[in-house]
Amino acid sequence: MKRKLFSKAMAIAMIGTIGASMTGCGSNTTPTNTETSTTPSTQATTDASESPAVSEFQNTEATLTVWGSQDDQQMLGEMVESFKAAHPEVQWNITVRVNGEDQAKTEVLKDTEAAADVFAIAHDQLGELVAAGAVYKNTKYADEVTARSAEAAVTAASYEGELYGYPSVSETYFLFYDTSIFNEEQVKSLDTMLTADVAEGVTPFAIDIANAYYSGPFFLSNGCELFGADGSDAKTVTFNNAQGVEVAKLLGSLKEQGVVAFDDTVAATQFEAHTLGAYVAGPWKTETYKELLGDNFGVAELPTLNFNGEEKHMASFAGFKVYCVKSNTKYPLEAMALANWLTNEENQLKRFEDRGGVPVATALASNEQVTSDPAVKALLAQLNYAYAMPSIPQMGKFWDATKAFVQETFDGTITEADYQSKLDTLVATITEGAE
Repeated sequence: MKRKLFSKAMAIAMIGTIGASMTGCGSNTTPTNTETSTTPSTQATTDASESPAVSEFQNTEATLTVWGSQDDQQMLGEMVESFKAAHPEVQWNITVRVNGEDQAKTEVLKDTEAAADVFAIAHDQLGELVAAGAVYKNTKYADEVTARSAEAAVTAASYEGELYGYPSVSETYFLFYDTSIFNEEQVKSLDTMLTADVAEGVTPFAIDIANAYYSGPFFLSNGCELFGADGSDAKTVTFNNAQGVEVAKLLGSLKEQGVVAFDDTVAATQFEAHTLGAYVAGPWKTETYKELLGDNFGVAELPTLNFNGEEKHMASFAGFKVYCVKSNTKYPLEAMALANWLTNEENQLKRFEDRGGVPVATALASNEQVTSDPAVKALLAQLNYAYAMPSIPQMGKFWDATKAFVQETFDGTITEADYQSKLDTLVATITEGAE
């Protein structure tokens, strides 16, 4: 059976993007202003289908809002300041607010009028947003974005052959671990970590199990398909086959084996106290965990999982963070310019330095600062076992349904006798309305 592994060609493209963050990265969604200006502007709304007639700014004043994760706030604020300094001909009123990639799509679809002019998403969400008419096509910087970016990143920022987004970083996740608790051999296998002799009070392995970005690929690890072999068949999800039942059995056994479920904030606290052996997260947590673990900081590809006595490598989702401009922005030229600035080569390098995001600019492929980083090496190793997140609109049905099934199975709410029926329901929910 074929499966949609992150292809070698795409992996090479992502390596080319380097000289880290479905899906993936938790965030506080309470709007929080980190920068404001007081100058208003009154330009009328531009229809999403219209292309700006000129390449220069149409306004001497512009008011824009940018959404980003909590962890990105300081970095985005600095990028906005440099953008304003580069364009003094416009009086800018730019507000940066907290609304991460995990919530942006939902908030945009809920009320596009109230949404930020510029926001970031995981690339798999683009199709649903474009289909809903919520994203302004990249009419001004398409050639520039295409020229500087890896081909896979351009594809990820496009829908039906048209470029809508501004790719920023390439992402998958991997294993962070405390080298005072585990060595590099032990972290190769989940079973080995869970049966190791660790100190009392130490959690050997933790994962944000309720986040389907991390837990959904458990099914892919065992050969199940999500939207067919290439991620484009909305009717084909095989989570309810025999391999899927094996996945459910593993999920249902993890808590008893010592796996603990918590988010990356709790992980940070435990890493600081040296009471956590290993944790699954992405490059966006590299700097935080490196600071907390110090000389005990370790990174590796994800471990193997035991499915019915057979060791198989833990899979992950791989994809790209893409910035978008909302369709009904009052300032399309200015918003596109800001989105392009936030994702230009200089700011991709800054994002790597500040937040660990792996760049998509091909010009950075030979940047030693990027390619020598241990976290980047771990990410590239994990790409051999990563699946490109499907970007079809049907993917919107995957997240909540999978989260609920995995959480309830992990907690024991769903028992083994009900695995098959609950998996059948899960597949029916994910494929509901598929054509």
